[in-house]
Parts: sequence; C-alpha cells; structure tokens
Amino acid sequence: MNVFEFPPRRREVPITDYNPPMLSLDQARQMILTAIEPLPEETISLQDSLGRVAAANIIATEDLVPFARSAMDGFAVRAADTAGATIEQPIGLPIRGNAFAEAGAAELVPGAAIAISTGAPMPAGADAVIPIERVEPSCRGIRVRAPVFAGESVFPPAEDVCKGELLLKRGAIVRGATIALLAFAGHAQVSVRKQPRVSILASGNELVEVAVEPVYGQIRNSNAPALIALATECGAQARFAGVAPDDPAALRAMLESARAGADLVITTGGAGRGERDYMKATLADLGAEFLFREVAMRPGRPAGFATWRGVPVFTLAGNPAAVFVSFHLLVRSALNRLLGCPNGAAPRLVATLRERVHGRPGMAYAVFSKASFGADGLEVTPLPNQCSALVRTSAEASALLFVPEDRDQLLAGEKVEIEVLNWQDVAGRSTSENSNVVTAATEKAQVKNYSSQ
Repeated sequence: MNVFEFPPRRREVPITDYNPPMLSLDQARQMILTAIEPLPEETISLQDSLGRVAAANIIATEDLVPFARSAMDGFAVRAADTAGATIEQPIGLPIRGNAFAEAGAAELVPGAAIAISTGAPMPAGADAVIPIERVEPSCRGIRVRAPVFAGESVFPPAEDVCKGELLLKRGAIVRGATIALLAFAGHAQVSVRKQPRVSILASGNELVEVAVEPVYGQIRNSNAPALIALATECGAQARFAGVAPDDPAALRAMLESARAGADLVITTGGAGRGERDYMKATLADLGAEFLFREVAMRPGRPAGFATWRGVPVFTLAGNPAAVFVSFHLLVRSALNRLLGCPNGAAPRLVATLRERVHGRPGMAYAVFSKASFGADGLEVTPLPNQCSALVRTSAEASALLFVPEDRDQLLAGEKVEIEVLNWQDVAGRSTSENSNVVTAATEKAQVKNYSSQ
C-alpha cells in the first residue's frame, strides 16, 4: 500500500444513520442564551471587586461633595470686593484667618480675604478664590490687580456626583477607576455575580502534558491551557479536569468528576463522528440533553451544547483553531450570560477587505486575519493558512473575518464584518492617535451585538 494512502476508517455507526440538521451560528447562540441563567450574586469587599461583574445598579446616596470647595491654593474673597481692581490701582484686602481642607473658616467679613488651601470648604460669605500666583503680598494682607468673578476657582457642591445618580450599572465590569468612584461614594462593599466555575476536560490517547517530550504519534495538550486562559480572561475560575483516554468507561468517570462543583463544563476532543469519538454519546448516556450537536460554522462545526443536570456543557472539537473559534463565538456568550453581562458576544465591526477570501457556502466561515488602521479606517487581511489543526494561526490573528453563509467568496475592497481579538495589535501599543480611532470604531462601526437579555 502506498504510504500516502490510508484505508477507510471503520465506524460503529454509519454516518448516514446520523445526520441531524445543523443550526446556524445565530440560532446556536440564541439557544445558549435561552438555556442559561445568570449566577447568583454575592457581596464582597470593594478592594476585592476588581474585574468582577456588578449584580445590581449602585446609586449615589448623597451629593459628592455636599459643600463648595476651593479649586486652588489662594485666597477666598467676595467677588464684589475686587471689582475695579487694575494693575495701576490694585485693591488691598486684609487677611482674616486661614481655611484648610479639614475645616473651613466660619465666615468671611466684607472687604477682607481668607487664605485657603485646595479642597478646603469655602467660608460663608466668600464666592470666589484668587490663586496665590495672581496676588501681590503686602504688609497688611494682599493686593489684587484684577477683578475676579463669582464662582471663579471654586468647585460647586455636587460637582462630581448628585444624589440619585447612577454610579455603576448592573452588568458592568468593575475597573480601577470604578473602585475609586465607589470608594469616594462610601461603598465599602459591592454586590457582584459569582464567578463561574469552569471545568475543562480534554480527551485523546495522543495527548501528553506540556512538559513531556512527545513520542511519534503524540502531541502536547495545547487546548486545555488555551481554554483555561480564555475562560479566565472572561472572569471565570477555570480548572483542568485532566485528559480522558479514548475509552467510554474512563470517560464517564472523568466527566462525572469534571461536573462536580462546576457551573460550566467544556470538553475538547472526541466530538466528531469518528470511530473513537465517544464524547457526545457518553454524555447522552449520562443524562445530558443536547440542544444542538453541530453548528453550521467553520472551523468548529462539531461543537455541541447540552445541559446535564442543570450544568451547561460544551463539546468542542479537538483541532486547536476550531477550539479557539468555538470558544470565541459560542462559549464566551455562555460565560457572559452566567456573569449577567448585557452583551453575549463581541461587537461586529466593519472593515475593508484587502485580499480575496473564499467562503464555505452554507456555513458561517470565521477567517483568522490581521486587522489594522488605514486611511479609510479599519482594514483586514486574511492570514495565509486557515487549517483548523494549526495552533500558530490563532496566536498570530488580531481579528476574525466573517464570510456570510451565502457567499462563496469576498473580493478585495469589499466592506466586511470582523470581530477584533487584540486591540493592542490592531492599534499599536503606544499610538495615542489610534486610541481615539478605536473608540470611534467600536461606537460607530458596530453592526451586530447579540444581547443576552
């Protein structure tokens, strides 16, 4: 037999005996969002809330701050007392006390000034502050060489926040600046969604651990580390449940172990129709109910989704590129739903295609690509090798380009839909000008955003 020819693979069940209709990508996403409910909320300390998802709106309970404050180091005055001041005819004002940030002076008498520090409450009777740089000291006080207007260099009450205003919206991610605002408003604790506990189970006799030197026919397990990292980026607590051999009995035991304590289970490998692809059949034997077993997309067609005694389960293919796309387009929607985020998927943006790309009629085709900013805005170029078995392509891609199901090709110059994977790569690490373009692109060029509500 020629070494480049392989005998046909034996199948326990002929492929013609199992050929259910495939869902479209949009249908699959909607099924996922319908089947999953957000996780319960928990109350945690503000200092531990970074990166968590708010479970409720937080409303300001008071004005911030409730009193007028000095915006400068200088002198609190009555604006009327400085009217008519000029360089040739300055107005002299005696200093009658000091006002510091921790305690303001009781009252400013007409015709005088009070020394004041930045942030200090305005004395009663004062309506303006003259910065220290704009006065001339005298033996009795200060000389003012130009008039000031009422409110000058003064922070009015509630300038930052008014009582009743929204500080943090339900479903928003708590950022560093958010923590500052909540601390300023006196919120020592925050109600957030619990972090999804995700178990990741790989399968395949050929898989070895990362530190192991593979022998002929073996490959290192890259899917599990990738899925752990991707789930963690989404805000989940991910754990590796091991590598299951191609054996139904062993697979059953490892699936049960993976499910224990998990809010979501992700499997990779054994999801196709091959002789030793046991994953879906074993899950079904264990009581999992599949909402779909395949999706009309490439790569990642074998991706399935089931609920197993209340726990959502994704069965992903074993090819690395297919795993990456399936996570990005399907699993991330589920994690966002568990976290109560308002949007289940990344926004689709419009870009100009720079090279022709062939489609896969009847399937949503996600093409690993490089995106960048050109003279006309976002541009996208497909990467040369789209084989789903490759690991490098997804690592080099900064965007996914989508070829519609009804197109056999897209031509250079056409406007196409993309999802950006890595804005740093697209815009550059230190290009401040592009940061504004990124904002404009996400605000104005969005053409789709799948809602989980």
